[in-house]
Amino acid sequence: IENMANTTYSTSVVSVVEYFKEHPLPHQGAPMLYQAYNELDRSRLPDVIESITGPDDMVCEGVVRSARVNTHITKEQEHNADVMLGLVYMMVGGVDEAHDLVLPYSLPEDSEWSGPAVLDSPALGNATYSHALVHRMEGKYVGELGMIGWDNARSWFSETPPDHVLFNKFSEAAETIGARKVLEEADKCLLDDIKGRKPWNWKSLTDLFSGSAQSKALSLFCDELHNLEISMILQHCNGVVNKSR
Repeated sequence: IENMANTTYSTSVVSVVEYFKEHPLPHQGAPMLYQAYNELDRSRLPDVIESITGPDDMVCEGVVRSARVNTHITKEQEHNADVMLGLVYMMVGGVDEAHDLVLPYSLPEDSEWSGPAVLDSPALGNATYSHALVHRMEGKYVGELGMIGWDNARSWFSETPPDHVLFNKFSEAAETIGARKVLEEADKCLLDDIKGRKPWNWKSLTDLFSGSAQSKALSLFCDELHNLEISMILQHCNGVVNKSR
């Protein structure tokens, strides 16, 4: 979560980021609702999310002022703002909102929950990565297509571009948060993955999450990895959305 410290976010996103720092997520969430975005009851989420009204809230105020002069907003920025909005919802437990927001950019067919697919989106990689995180958080629960979340996450991670910039960055970051001590006791194979295999082995990590109940230390470690990964992809999307226009 410390990776977000030196990043400039919009005022609305800053409020959510601060909440996330104080209320980090468990890596194992709750069963998903599988409802359309406009039908989801936001009252079940923390009050901090009330300041978020849509993807425009992902844009920093200084960038908005600049855009008044240069009104050209690229598809890459527009689509990644939706993905970023999904991640913001995920940070407060709105996994279904996150799912509905990333689905059009990651699934190449229309959906009853999120409407028409957006084919060949420049946000495809970030949307697919985020889609995988949604289902990994779903975890042990059975969701769409009768799949448990972990299996669905493995499927979406396999669709994520293998050269996604975050795989290597996350691998390096994971090494700094006490991975060795925990994994020497739990999963030495994954320790080897973290210590040098590139790109990041998402399959081994998902396997680790699915077996995290074996010890309290491992479960807490997975929580830390999960929150670090969400913070890093949020930061990455923010860099795309708020680059100079």
